[in-house]
Amino acid sequence: MPKHIVRLILLIVAVLALAAIAAPLLTVDSFYRYGHYRADSVAQIAAQEPVYQTPRYCYGCHTERRAQWSAGNHKSVTCEVCHGPARGHPQSGRLYIPTDTVKLCTQCHEAMPGRPRTQPQIEVAAHSGGQQCAICHNPHTPKISAAAAKVSGDAAAGEQSAAACAGCHGDDGNSPNDTWPSLAGQNAAYLARILAAYQSGDQTDPVMTPLAKALSDADIQNLASYYAGLSCKPTAGGKPVGDVAAGKALAKNCAACHGETGVGANPAWPILAAQKPGYLVNVLKAFKAGLRKDPMMAGVSRGLSESDIANLAAYYAAQSCPSTK
Repeated sequence: MPKHIVRLILLIVAVLALAAIAAPLLTVDSFYRYGHYRADSVAQIAAQEPVYQTPRYCYGCHTERRAQWSAGNHKSVTCEVCHGPARGHPQSGRLYIPTDTVKLCTQCHEAMPGRPRTQPQIEVAAHSGGQQCAICHNPHTPKISAAAAKVSGDAAAGEQSAAACAGCHGDDGNSPNDTWPSLAGQNAAYLARILAAYQSGDQTDPVMTPLAKALSDADIQNLASYYAGLSCKPTAGGKPVGDVAAGKALAKNCAACHGETGVGANPAWPILAAQKPGYLVNVLKAFKAGLRKDPMMAGVSRGLSESDIANLAAYYAAQSCPSTK
């Protein structure tokens, strides 16, 4: 055999031997695990967080909002529709919180032909006067459901029961203390609703909770009827807790529920006109801190500063008493 052929064969054998030795060193361990590609990439891809996590991802940290959302009419809208993709959250920090709710909400709720009738629709220009949707609607449960319950109590019986309430709310329903609410002339439906909330535990207060739990349903109806029939008295004079003019400007955001002067059209919501300013301050602070529970008021009070709260209280306290119903 010619020498050059022998040399060529030896070279080929050497190259094959070198390749056989180098192949295990140059091939990753996972090469053949799932097929002829770098199979470690399968595990790497599987370990990545999906861009969209679904609402279940949010449950552990946002229990209260989850409860509102799942019990309300927005439960078909997933968290990330409004808050954006949750990839990397909470490690990456806070998720996006929409500020232009008019632009966001009208994507589904602006009136236009072809939309299903079961989906609430509004004429944007006529609906809110330019206010943000979250002023009146809690985004997680936007339906306003403060329906007025019919109150048919006995005012005379309520007067007898009210003797136990006079220490805080006054003999005639006008509180002698700035930090306790006056009940005279208040909406009967609201009084019945808030007393029932204290009775059931939906609303809590160190003083009111035990008192309300001792009341029967008839007692609540009677008390509501009695106080609603009394005459409200203006708040006693003195230095206001805030600026009335500034409060009037802020109160425009509250007019949809509480009226321009603190007397709203819905009897299931409280009258704020001529209410004790100290009480109003305490209540707004309690809503802001989450100590009092109401989906709508939680959203409204969250953006109020200390001075805003004082100004609103001063404005409503300075308004005229509503006429006796």
